[in-house]
Amino acid sequence: MNLLSRLPLHPFLFAAYSVLFVYAENLSEVLLVDMGAPLGRALIVAGAATAVAMVILRGPQRGALVATAGVVAFAFFGHLASELAKLSLDERGQLAFWAAVVVAAAIVAIVAQAKLDSITLGLNTISLVLVIMTLAAIVPYEAGRAARVAAAPPPTDTPIAEATRLPNRDIYYLVFDRYGSDWSLEHRYGIDNDLPEWLAGEGFQVIPGARANYRATDFSLASTLNMRLLDELTERVGPVSDDRTPARQLITDHEVGTFLRANGYRYFHLGSWFGPTRSNPRADEVLTEGVDTEFSSVLHDTSIRPALDRLLDDGTDDGTDGEAPDGEAPEPTFRERHRDIPLFQFRQLQRLPAAPGRKFVFAHILLPHPPYVFDRDGRTVTEEQEKAGEEADLVAAQLAYTNDHIRATVAALLSGPPESDPIIVIQADEGPFLCGNTDCVDLDPETLGIRLGVLGAYYLPDMPADSLSPTHSSVNTFRFIFREYFGADLPPLPDRSFTWPDNDRLYDFQDITDLLPLPGSATGSGP
Repeated sequence: MNLLSRLPLHPFLFAAYSVLFVYAENLSEVLLVDMGAPLGRALIVAGAATAVAMVILRGPQRGALVATAGVVAFAFFGHLASELAKLSLDERGQLAFWAAVVVAAAIVAIVAQAKLDSITLGLNTISLVLVIMTLAAIVPYEAGRAARVAAAPPPTDTPIAEATRLPNRDIYYLVFDRYGSDWSLEHRYGIDNDLPEWLAGEGFQVIPGARANYRATDFSLASTLNMRLLDELTERVGPVSDDRTPARQLITDHEVGTFLRANGYRYFHLGSWFGPTRSNPRADEVLTEGVDTEFSSVLHDTSIRPALDRLLDDGTDDGTDGEAPDGEAPEPTFRERHRDIPLFQFRQLQRLPAAPGRKFVFAHILLPHPPYVFDRDGRTVTEEQEKAGEEADLVAAQLAYTNDHIRATVAALLSGPPESDPIIVIQADEGPFLCGNTDCVDLDPETLGIRLGVLGAYYLPDMPADSLSPTHSSVNTFRFIFREYFGADLPPLPDRSFTWPDNDRLYDFQDITDLLPLPGSATGSGP
């Protein structure tokens, strides 16, 4: 106990806790590799702050006390902002509050010399308990995950099937997140979407009853990119699990990329801010707007840095158009990343047709997925405007702007001679959410129809206009392309859709295909 009262470890423990806490709160979404760099940075910053404070205040315990106050203020500003807002403190008031906390810690460090051992013991004990609590959640979870990984069959670079011919056409797979079918958008928001009709006029096969095979992005993309249903995950992981990483691993090691690279295609991956599609180690080229991992972004957005950036931006008028005083732009916020990354992806899509050789281009575009950052003309929607607006109006505006970019992208991809037209897949991974940004799904047919109904449009050169089934689902997309264009032996799978009871039983898949009241559904119901 004497050691804990004299050795000030608490700045480092609180810094570690700030990272471990976010990790523990998102265990099913992240991997240990995501935590390494942020944890290292947090410990280095804590060490530097402690060293500086020790020199200024002439003592390790004094310096550590002030450093801990700074670490807590820096790392937990966003976590506690809502609680402080209940005390009628706006952002500037909260900054002043945390500044006062640091000043108070400095005063205590100076005047409470006789009590520094007790203060050090208390802070060490509290911070150590907090770290142990997070580790108590993390360690068993990671042990279970490691056991599942060890039991999984090793990844293979052997293609799923053999190609007997090679088309001289590029392939573009464009996934627009939460872009519902006509039926979904009309029933959820009252939106009459004109894009499917336009795409049909450009030669796309548009599936009125298109549906996702699974109700969430990670499962849906895993199924599509591996051309199979995910029953194997139920057997391997078990039906009772909230761990999404086995499905997300299938997005990284996917069969579509393996097949195409084995047949001479160059794989271009246009990264999003969503962790599983931010990058891909199997891709030949990853094109990503300059952002960190999603985990690091959460740490950034919950720290004090965005508030300081806004304060400095508001307080300077030096002709730098919002830049920080040293000429470096502030770190982008999540809303800015959500706005900038799709624009970057659209620019790359219009540039890539000029790249030589056969290529496969995958882009997961987080539109019309919220937050709603675009109006119809592409002007920025602020967070305040979004909170004050009607959701249906916000969706309609962002959808309209997204549609304009889809039209421009299609025009660019089809601008060459017909014999060089690419194969283009425009799909959604999931339909709209029904409770704001919360995935509240029951077994009501209309609820399921909205959630599973997705945009599905396919430009298939040299194929008959009705070559896809009216019940076509995304699991069969690349089975069809590889069968018809490459001569691969990949017969169609049943077009089935699945949900699960709740997010603690992710792999307890329930077949709800026959409940879907979508046009073209197997039940024949729907308008």
